[in-house]
Amino acid sequence: MYMPSITYNTKLVFKNKQDKENLEKTLLAYTNTFNECSKIKFSHVKENSIMKLHSRFYEEYRKANPHIPAQLVIRAEQECLSTYRSIKSNKHKLTEAAQKKKLSLRLDKRCFSHKNGVYSIISLNGRVKCEPHKYDKLNEMLTTYTFCDPLIYQIGENVYISLTFNIPEVPLTGEVAVGVDLGIRSFAATSEGKLYQDKKFNGRKRKLRFQKRKLQARYKRSNSAARKLKKLKRKETNISKNFTHHLANAIVKDTKADTIVLENLKSIKVKKHKYQNKNRISQVSLFALRTMLTYKALLNKKQVITVCPSYTSQIDHRSGKKDGIRKGCRYYGTDGLIMHADVNAAINIAVRSKLPVSQSDRLTYGQAIINTPIVDSLNYLQAQVI
Repeated sequence: MYMPSITYNTKLVFKNKQDKENLEKTLLAYTNTFNECSKIKFSHVKENSIMKLHSRFYEEYRKANPHIPAQLVIRAEQECLSTYRSIKSNKHKLTEAAQKKKLSLRLDKRCFSHKNGVYSIISLNGRVKCEPHKYDKLNEMLTTYTFCDPLIYQIGENVYISLTFNIPEVPLTGEVAVGVDLGIRSFAATSEGKLYQDKKFNGRKRKLRFQKRKLQARYKRSNSAARKLKKLKRKETNISKNFTHHLANAIVKDTKADTIVLENLKSIKVKKHKYQNKNRISQVSLFALRTMLTYKALLNKKQVITVCPSYTSQIDHRSGKKDGIRKGCRYYGTDGLIMHADVNAAINIAVRSKLPVSQSDRLTYGQAIINTPIVDSLNYLQAQVI
């Protein structure tokens, strides 16, 4: 069964400079071991078999490099095989052996142990004792949950450790559910009558994408354009990720429901034909938001489930039929009632969970007025259709 997880990165603190240098040399030796193993795998071992790879690589490499611990050589074989399995699964074609460029090492129980907050990590010269730099949130996670095999890596002059915590699922009580409809202009709308918008964020993202298009025209002619384009892509990714975190926090915080219901939008970005334009929806990080909502909800004793998205924006939530008309952000019922289309869709999403729905009592009073950005409750006023 899939168990959601959350990862925290922190710097490793060493007792002396020699221990740090020893661990840095270990990371470099492990990277070289992986690359040598990859060459053997690419040239002589066509099957993804750990036994064949081990028999072909381990003994000769250990004789040539006796200073490298056996645990690191075995770990390099396992990571190498995992890499080639991923390459085969993704249907990539290799013309040369896969290479590991960044200095990193995934630790397991043979290479790592911890006691009383002190970590003992394998190295070329015995075990290295170190401690993670702790902060309030990390201390809370360490006392509440257990972490799986950590990852150590080097960036610049510092060595970091990445701790991944498994978050146990909360039993579904089924008390009340809130539906969340995801979109482009309004990033999210809930069945409780809340809209999540940020026009400044949209404007900033449009500006970044315009700058990227200008640089892409000069990408192959200028090295400086390639560097700037790479920097802009990283900046856009970080901005979107940061906003998605804030959006997920707001959704979880603002609802009192114990179940958050989302649409299963797995294939929404897949083109039905080559001329179909999916540019706008491709900019929305739907899967990232769902992932963040899942583990953030579990941390707040809530749960996220998904339902079928078919016709949720076309059905009137009061009758359950496609008898209304959607025009832009409004949904016109057959009885003349005007509702906000996204809120109506969010209620339909919550109804499909077959749980009691948390919705605003003011929704049936009429039309929603949308004039406030980012996480503000909507005021519904009576509206007559002439």
